[in-house]
Amino acid sequence: MSEEHTSDTSTPSPAEMLAITERQQQRAERALDINPGLLFGVWGAAWVLGFGELYLTIGDDPVLLVPLWQALGIFFGCLGVAGFITVWHLANSLRGLRGPAQKSGAMHGWSWTLGFVALGALIAATSRMGISEEVYAMLWASGSGLLVGVLYLSGGALTGSWTQYGVGLWILAINAAGAFTGIPNHYLVMSLAGGGGFLVAGTVLTLRARAKPSPSHERLPGEPE
Repeated sequence: MSEEHTSDTSTPSPAEMLAITERQQQRAERALDINPGLLFGVWGAAWVLGFGELYLTIGDDPVLLVPLWQALGIFFGCLGVAGFITVWHLANSLRGLRGPAQKSGAMHGWSWTLGFVALGALIAATSRMGISEEVYAMLWASGSGLLVGVLYLSGGALTGSWTQYGVGLWILAINAAGAFTGIPNHYLVMSLAGGGGFLVAGTVLTLRARAKPSPSHERLPGEPE
């Protein structure tokens, strides 16, 4: 009698094992996506400020008289801060994970930094061919939009998030359309439509996360403490 009782309490049933597996998967998904609204908000602020500043300082009749190198420095600073926060956030979200999920998330996080480093190197090499300042500026604006759009597409595919995937499609669409408006109008499109789109998505996700009931942490039968 006692042996049967010990076996029943120490060995979970198949249904309990399935519930434990599903609970662990949900925990892994939450760890991978702690606060997506934060990332959308960070990139939204960076684009609104960075591209907005370029629109006001670059062109035939700029609103603010700022040297080109200084204007680009502010723009790159905004993107750099957003990229650093993105890598830091993804790294923190992966601390409690092991195995393929950790590896995939880390690779995706580093792709942001490596992508912008490669983009900078390619544009620097292109500038040595004697291109005009307007073409140089367009390469940075459209190249950054293309890279961020593709990275959000891959992030949405990695996490199964239609929100991220949809934002990636939106960025690619407005980036392509804005490029036909030329400089500095392309900056205005990227600032308002691009940065504004990020901020709207971030706000929606943050409100949705707050309205969602917190998951129960009750231990299932057979689940280790």
